[in-house]
Amino acid sequence: MRYRLLTYLLLLVFIMLAGVVFLHSVFGVFPSGTGEMEKHFFGELSRLSGDTLRQYGAASVQAVKMSKHFTASIGSFMKKRGLSSTELKNHPELLEPLFRDQLLVLFINLYSAEFSGAFVTLDTTVNPNVKGAENSKAGLYIRNVEPNIGGTGTQTRYLLRGVPSLAGDGYINFQAKWELEFNVRGQPFWIEPFKAYLANPSLPLSQLLYWCSVSPVEGLNENATICSVPVLDDAGRILGVCGFEISEMNFMLRHEPNISRFHNAVFLFSSVNDGQIQLTDALFSGNNAVYSALRSEGKMSVAGNLGGLSVYSAPGGNNFVGIGKDIQIYPNDSPFADARFAATLVVPAKDYDGLVSASRLRLILIGLILLCAGIALSLFLCDRYEKSFKKLLEAMRSGDMSARRQIPEIDDLLEFMRSQLNEIKGAENGARKSAEDNESITEKPSEGFAEHLLDSFIANTKKLSRAEADVFNLYLEGCTAQEIASTLSLSINTIKTHNRRVFEKLNVSSRKELLTWVQVLTASGRSLDDSQQRQFDEIRNIVKNSERRQ
Repeated sequence: MRYRLLTYLLLLVFIMLAGVVFLHSVFGVFPSGTGEMEKHFFGELSRLSGDTLRQYGAASVQAVKMSKHFTASIGSFMKKRGLSSTELKNHPELLEPLFRDQLLVLFINLYSAEFSGAFVTLDTTVNPNVKGAENSKAGLYIRNVEPNIGGTGTQTRYLLRGVPSLAGDGYINFQAKWELEFNVRGQPFWIEPFKAYLANPSLPLSQLLYWCSVSPVEGLNENATICSVPVLDDAGRILGVCGFEISEMNFMLRHEPNISRFHNAVFLFSSVNDGQIQLTDALFSGNNAVYSALRSEGKMSVAGNLGGLSVYSAPGGNNFVGIGKDIQIYPNDSPFADARFAATLVVPAKDYDGLVSASRLRLILIGLILLCAGIALSLFLCDRYEKSFKKLLEAMRSGDMSARRQIPEIDDLLEFMRSQLNEIKGAENGARKSAEDNESITEKPSEGFAEHLLDSFIANTKKLSRAEADVFNLYLEGCTAQEIASTLSLSINTIKTHNRRVFEKLNVSSRKELLTWVQVLTASGRSLDDSQQRQFDEIRNIVKNSERRQ
């Protein structure tokens, strides 16, 4: 019974441990239940930032290739006319045929890179004599208007900058913001690559590439990130810049966040100034309403930590929970390597708090269910064992010891109690019969016992096995059951089994009744046969030797 109860207790402990493991695997860290959500944030940010870095890296590589294409194409165009590339400033009449010739270069690079726009801006103008001509630069700007976020609509090409005749072929449409030339005054996409090249003319184009969030076209209704790189002539002199645009819609369609249980997640790619994330010019994907609230804040910064996540605070008092990491989009030896950019994945703090509360509630409910299941199991086990003992007590009260309880320990106890009760009853019957027999022998010795009864008793002794006969003979010597077990080096249970079989074969109910039969047998002058007598003498010698050793 001890081992069975131990098994049940170990089973109960196992269930409790399994419950703890289950809670840990579903909710992560046990006390807060936020571990699994942190894993989702980390995993999703890693995916989104990796995709973003690959897109920006592809734009950088493609922009350098496009610059080299323009260098070769412009050089070839001018060479056919017996001019050098730098003489283009003196021949504005060549701009329209030149750009018509360069339009194919823009198309090829734009489609191979799958960005939202491509441009080339040269250091020349159609009319150098007009006021402000020093800031007006001729060029081309083609933009793809992406399908909307729901996937409906088709991609359409628009001309934002360039000679109007290019839009007359039906391949390109005019955009409402179209102008003939670029106004480069204060425009970083134009100024910064020029400054970097003039200060470091020996650097390769890949290190002179510049990223900014100010579009060459003013008044666009969405944010965009611009990549620009110098365009050089065959002699290494700068002719202008070219590059690509990544619009907000283009970014949104390619970097949609997917965090289970958070529908208001927003992924941001933005510049970082003085440790603060700049929101007004950031590209984003995710919930538009949340981003609109973010953009209106202008900037946000880390205000604290929540487990493995960060708490972001905005000037308007709105808090967000998420995680961010720095993105290195410039080579280490670039003149712009100090510029910082960050990829950030956030959700409104109230959404996060609500989900954590729901997770903790589920955790409590599961704990209560496990507790109730453990209590029910314990009650079941206790009731099972209690019923067995109740049946035992009822059997003892009624005197019915025949039923088995299917529990070995209880069945052994009942067997022992049955044997004890049989001995008690046998002793009482034997005493009563012995008194009657003694009275019969004393008063009527001539009558005695019927010879056939004595013959039957003697015949029954011959039915005893060797082991049973040994027990029988030791009883004749006056030994108790414990003494017989010690003499024959057997267990008490084995002696009890032999004892029960001896009583059954000799048709007696107790040791006292057995001794009474022997007394009657001796009084009548009868004895056992020779073989039994010899066995009896052997047992007697064993008993005497045992007494001497003691």
